Amino acid sequence: MKKLVYLIDEKVNLVVILFLFWALFWGLNGGDKFFNGEWVRYMGRETHKAELVDLRGGVSYRFYTMHPTGWYGVNRDIQMIDYFKRLYLPKEYALISLYSIGALELLLGLTFSALFVWSVLPEKMKENKAGLFADRTIHRLAFKGSILVFMIFSVGDILFGDRTELWEHGTYLILCLYTYDMWYRSDQFLIKMRREKAASDSQEADTRSIQATEYQQT
Repeated sequence: MKKLVYLIDEKVNLVVILFLFWALFWGLNGGDKFFNGEWVRYMGRETHKAELVDLRGGVSYRFYTMHPTGWYGVNRDIQMIDYFKRLYLPKEYALISLYSIGALELLLGLTFSALFVWSVLPEKMKENKAGLFADRTIHRLAFKGSILVFMIFSVGDILFGDRTELWEHGTYLILCLYTYDMWYRSDQFLIKMRREKAASDSQEADTRSIQATEYQQT
């Protein structure tokens, strides 16, 4: 049982969880560019927006609100067309930009998914392997791509005058930078610990995770 706990501690560290977070973040955000919600009028009494009353005080007409209904609860096509209309740009430019960004987000989602899977693979499958994962090229490209997308979003938010979106994208940009810093520091730490564990005479007797061995008493 103790050995299983150490194994879980070894494979499911905080950086691995953050890889999963970014895989879901980019994958789901990329999907909402292609699966638009439909505008539906809610006809319930509690959902009406305003009423017209006659001279006797009776309700003669009710105004109901329209809400996007679907997987994501938003219609990105209409939203992006409205943004570009503020800059006197045609809807064709809006849709091309929208779907291009969506495709890039899906690509980043797949990249972080691959990083998540690679991170939980047994060490024996990754030892002495040469490639874009082993030399951390994919890792760096994933973070660079994320930063570039958030920069594009931020520039668009400024041009379109959407300060709320600018605040959100700026927050995620900072989170992405923190994730990169955590990944780099953790990766260097794990590499160092693996080398020390490999050189240790007690390697076979020590079944603890690499993180746990750092806290051993000397």
